[in-house]
Amino acid sequence: MKAAIVTLCRIVLVFVIVALFQRGYYLNALATVLTCIVIAMDALDGYVARRYGETSDQGAVFDILGDRIVENVLWIYFACVGEYSFWIPLIVISRDIIVDNLRSMALAEGKTAFGEKTMQKAEWAKLIVASRISRGLYAASKALCFTFLGAMITAKSSELSLSWIGYLDSIKYMIVYGTVAFCLLRGAPVVWEGRGYLLGNRLNPPQASS
Repeated sequence: MKAAIVTLCRIVLVFVIVALFQRGYYLNALATVLTCIVIAMDALDGYVARRYGETSDQGAVFDILGDRIVENVLWIYFACVGEYSFWIPLIVISRDIIVDNLRSMALAEGKTAFGEKTMQKAEWAKLIVASRISRGLYAASKALCFTFLGAMITAKSSELSLSWIGYLDSIKYMIVYGTVAFCLLRGAPVVWEGRGYLLGNRLNPPQASS
């Protein structure tokens, strides 16, 4: 229950963040700080769940759902205000839909996204998708990406010179494209090892001949 409350707080907070942006320098700065916090809270709900013995398959699914809402709201918002092309959220959201549907099919067989019952079988797939290293690096890349985008909006509302804005823009695109590439990389093993669900030969295996 406590972990679920943390997840719900993250979902509410991301809409507060969007409401604060584009309302002047100080509110932009506050929204940027809150963006960093809401991404960092992704680790908090997992810690709380383990600390109070609330870990469960359903809790893990709700955690992922919270992540998706937070991240997709931010991806869409920053595209809407012109920080990058609309293709960025289109690619990320499409990837998330495919991955999450495969994971829901796997969950019907008792397999989870992460942990001991992960749907990933090959060691290379576990390393890319389910390992603490990969998950930590991905969380860090998202935190950097969204915080930097918030900082860009804050900088544009300040008296920073246009030359500096242009320099920061080039860094922004490297961070955004790098984060999207990492997102696709982590999704690829799920699609590859879950391709049987897409082909319809996992949940309905062929009957043995008599």
